[in-house]
Amino acid sequence: MQLKELSIGESIAIAAMPSHLEEAVTTAFLLKAVATAKGIENPADWTVQERMMVVCHYLASVSDDGPDFAVGDGRYSDYLDGSIDKVLDQAIELGEIEGDVWLLQDLTGAMAESIERIQGEIEGVSGRLHWLLGCMSAQLIRKSEETPAPSDGEGNYDEYLINRIRTISGFPESSFAALMASYMSGRESLDHLFKIELSSDGLVALPKGGAASNLPPARFPVRTCVSRLAKDLGRESDESGG
Repeated sequence: MQLKELSIGESIAIAAMPSHLEEAVTTAFLLKAVATAKGIENPADWTVQERMMVVCHYLASVSDDGPDFAVGDGRYSDYLDGSIDKVLDQAIELGEIEGDVWLLQDLTGAMAESIERIQGEIEGVSGRLHWLLGCMSAQLIRKSEETPAPSDGEGNYDEYLINRIRTISGFPESSFAALMASYMSGRESLDHLFKIELSSDGLVALPKGGAASNLPPARFPVRTCVSRLAKDLGRESDESGG
């Protein structure tokens, strides 16, 4: 994969995107920053870990403190774990729960964008609970079940995900507990590059352990890749009505 520096116009456009739509901003950024890529071309179809790594790779090239840039009290290398690279491209089988055999698939950028977009659509579900139910609804599928493509985006897939969250939320508590336990356990089998966890604001990376194990979860927002100049020029454009 080859990255290229964003133009000032591209950087201003990225900086102007809504800050609460981090996954959408990430896709927009990657579409501009990735010059060439092998395999899957659309960054919306990459796993969220792959997207995070490419954002960090760009950030490493522009950071004042070098490739192993600071992340709070830690460093980038405290979170990236190359020893857990991706092995499987297919969903893993979790077993039978309440008469259905469930599979667990990777969380992609398109799935995360949809979860992000539908925040507030389901009464009583917000924050980390929204992300947990959203990820479970996107990643868990019944064996032989046909589901819309996440790349369908707004409309078809969003509606599917809303209904899916409502369905899972309606499970008896014991059935939900069994499904959630299988989800949490199976998710570890899909770890690669970063260990992803959920927060009230979306996806975060856990420290990889060892000496870094006492560090807090980290986010790598795309706006940290955008220069102060681009942010200032974008702000001036907004203030002038341009």
